[in-house]
Amino acid sequence: MQLTQAPAPGARALIRDEEWIIQNTDQCSLGGWQLSCIGVSETVRNRHALVLTQLEDITLIDPAKTELVYDESPTFVASRLFIEARLRQSALKNDAVVIGQHGVMDALPFQLQPAHQVLQQLRPRLLIADTVGLGKTLEAGILTAELMRRGKARRILVVTTKSMMRQFQQEFWNRFTIPLTRLDSAGIQRIRRDIPANHNPFNYYDRTIISVDTLKRDSEYRHYLESAWWDLIIIDEAHNVSYKGNRTQSNRLAELLSQRSDALILLTATPHNGRKDSFASLVRMLDPTVLPAGADYTRSDVDHLFVRRFKKDVREQMKQEFPERDVFRLACQASQSENLAFDALAELKLNSDGTGARDGAMLFRTVLEKALFSSPAACLQTLKERIRKLEAKDAHHFDLEGLRDLQDLVQAISPDKFSKLQYLISQLKQGQHWRWDGKEPSDRLVIFTERVETLKFLQKELPRALGLKDDAIAVLHGQLPDQDIQQTVEDFGKTHSPLRLLIASDVASEGLNLHYQAHRLIHFDISWSLMVFQQRNGRVDRYGQIHAPKIGYLLTLPRNEHIRGDLRYLEILIDKDEQAAKNIGDPSAFMGLYDEELEAVEVAKAIEGNRTAEEFAALLAGDDIDPFEALWGSNAPDSATISTHISTAAVNAPTAELPSLFSDSYCYLRDALRLLAQQSPCEHSPATANDARKTLIFQPSRDLAQVLKRDLATEMWPEDNTFALSADKAVVEEAIKHARDTNAWPQLHYLWSLHPIAMWLDYKLMALFGRQRAPLLRVGQGLGVGDAIVLVLAQIPNRRGQAVLAEWLGVQLNAAGQVQGVLSLADTLQRTGLGNDQQARANDGQQPDSRALQAALPAVIQAAERHIKPIKQTFDADCRQRLEQELAKLKTLQDKHLHQLALDFSQGIEQVMAAKRKQKESDTADLFNNYQQWIHDTLQLDDRAQFTVVAALMA
Repeated sequence: MQLTQAPAPGARALIRDEEWIIQNTDQCSLGGWQLSCIGVSETVRNRHALVLTQLEDITLIDPAKTELVYDESPTFVASRLFIEARLRQSALKNDAVVIGQHGVMDALPFQLQPAHQVLQQLRPRLLIADTVGLGKTLEAGILTAELMRRGKARRILVVTTKSMMRQFQQEFWNRFTIPLTRLDSAGIQRIRRDIPANHNPFNYYDRTIISVDTLKRDSEYRHYLESAWWDLIIIDEAHNVSYKGNRTQSNRLAELLSQRSDALILLTATPHNGRKDSFASLVRMLDPTVLPAGADYTRSDVDHLFVRRFKKDVREQMKQEFPERDVFRLACQASQSENLAFDALAELKLNSDGTGARDGAMLFRTVLEKALFSSPAACLQTLKERIRKLEAKDAHHFDLEGLRDLQDLVQAISPDKFSKLQYLISQLKQGQHWRWDGKEPSDRLVIFTERVETLKFLQKELPRALGLKDDAIAVLHGQLPDQDIQQTVEDFGKTHSPLRLLIASDVASEGLNLHYQAHRLIHFDISWSLMVFQQRNGRVDRYGQIHAPKIGYLLTLPRNEHIRGDLRYLEILIDKDEQAAKNIGDPSAFMGLYDEELEAVEVAKAIEGNRTAEEFAALLAGDDIDPFEALWGSNAPDSATISTHISTAAVNAPTAELPSLFSDSYCYLRDALRLLAQQSPCEHSPATANDARKTLIFQPSRDLAQVLKRDLATEMWPEDNTFALSADKAVVEEAIKHARDTNAWPQLHYLWSLHPIAMWLDYKLMALFGRQRAPLLRVGQGLGVGDAIVLVLAQIPNRRGQAVLAEWLGVQLNAAGQVQGVLSLADTLQRTGLGNDQQARANDGQQPDSRALQAALPAVIQAAERHIKPIKQTFDADCRQRLEQELAKLKTLQDKHLHQLALDFSQGIEQVMAAKRKQKESDTADLFNNYQQWIHDTLQLDDRAQFTVVAALMA
């Protein structure tokens, strides 16, 4: 028969005369619903299927006809596992954090706040804009875990930079067992080999991670993206996809992706560039109804869509995980050869220079000075390129003589006369604070430089000067393949890797974890952008760093007073970065430009004579600047108010523990695997259990192996085909650290309810007693002779097929089968002792007379219906109230959109404007109609609850 309402996840149904458990329910474009099912009856057991309700006859099983089957297993373990599996897969209706805080991390209160904020939303969408190093990836993992537990994140897509792919993938797997398949160049090729040419590669895996560069490179991906749908999309380093005055390919891709999922999480430490339209572009990805295009807005319009915290806001929570940095200025006097070059540079006159940084480009003399501040190698390369271009244009160009003279002087600065290099070497060999020989694996060194020529020069000179072997040094720069970058970062974090020194350009300054074995970082050249300062330092000065970070800034002090004066601007930048680290948290707030290139141009303006050093310092003055002041202006609350609000909200993010019949996931999985091995020894091998370390070791059965090969990336699969899982976070953390020294993928997995094996077990156990059957077990307390309690699960789905209300009921019966009352789940577990697996009742095999109980099941369901009716009415009323509020809010927002359209089209050729306005009004109507329909489908419940008889308890 055709279903008239969406079946709730967990419901049982007969399809083609076989029994199935419905795992997920999604609306179908053909009408009706698409059901994701797993087989229960013998022929289809453990098979997965997608069923369209418009095309199949589907019969929901009548709970009153459930057959009660006496459980003969020792201590009724099969029944307890069966009930527990149901508990773990039933819907949740609260907005407390219930699982994410149990990931492999010491979750701090502020890290739970984004998840809590999202759980309060009707549509899960949020920008996590915490500053560098606070753990945005972990916050995204907590949030994702919460959505998965609620059945709202079965299909996941993560989009990040190519250098971050493997690190992000590892963090999600190691700490939350969320398996993401990496779609790098090798991953894409693998999929193309496995699927027909016209199939969508994004439908092949449910959970994937891909780089934005890969998406941009292949034009055919747009077609695939338009026809794919995910439950959750996460875009990392989201500032790369914001609107910056023109529609970039990255921006267009992000806007498309924002329309391909219910849930959307954006991550970035730099959420805006000081322009309201740039920040608004990210906000519109999250919710296009909030801001009309081109309209002004205040913080209150968008406050619910982002969280932004700085180190100062959470310092008290992070004392152990985020020690204060030590900053050193490593200044040295220029050599005679360098002084000659600086003198010549100061006197250099160029006819071919432009009008300077005020027109958006530095004077070439400034470019040369910036290069020489980096290294002679960088300056020489810049000179050669300029000379070559001028010679090609005019062999007698006026500038050539001066440039060639300067080239000769720069070329004369040999490594032994390069003062900054020699000073660095002396500091590393003999310095009081920086002495370093590279022998200690947990004391590695990171050196950042802006110029690739400087990087290559250091790569050549430093190993020889410091006595390092070739394999002790590595480089990172943007010209390297993505897999090489990822492998280098992994090697740098391994204790037993010979790698000791990493020389990086700013390609490694965004997002990468370099703090596992390193707390020393040196700026070989001083960036002209405070945003780059923040990103570089954040590689070692970040959450999880156990040593006080040492940050060193190398400076060459020339004798030429003009050049020395220019250097003062860079010293001011260092001052401001230190001030930001202690106070405001965001150094980019000083300039208010929020763009690395614009910041560099602003410094160039000052150097070229637009501002004195004192004026430049005054421009950057301010002790407590609100990072969003440039956006909100006078509408912004002061910084202290924001910090207080953030701290209070973070501390008060509510958490809750879910009810369980077992002490923890370890006991549940251990007993489940033992039972399966006893029942089917040919199919399931026994697991080796270590109760002290809460560890299970076993080889997967054939059907489990099929599931895991689909879900797990190759790197996550154990080398010997033997899985090891532990519920002890300390043991898992130890395995993660050990893995960094070997293959960077732990051979020990975290054992908790989100592991694919645990989720497979849930559905395996839910089919334990066969078709339309429920276990009958005996309890040792709380019931008289002949009395019983029937556990019933009542679920009510919304029109989208999501179970939004789930109530567990214990219907009490006397010996005659008459209903005596209804208990809550907590009362049932406490009264019967069923929730204490340490006191499980021994099974003597004496089956009680259950005929009256079996005959009373229709009355049990009627009692459950009566009990759930007022609960549903109250929940319905709350949903109706929220529906009215949401629709009223949408009406107000739609009026704002139409008002803005009226302003936008108030001038121009009347006929042209009228046609364009009509199209815009039509697009706006479609947008709000879609949102209104989505809200209706989400907040309107089906008329009747769906009941499942889970188990019967007797004395």
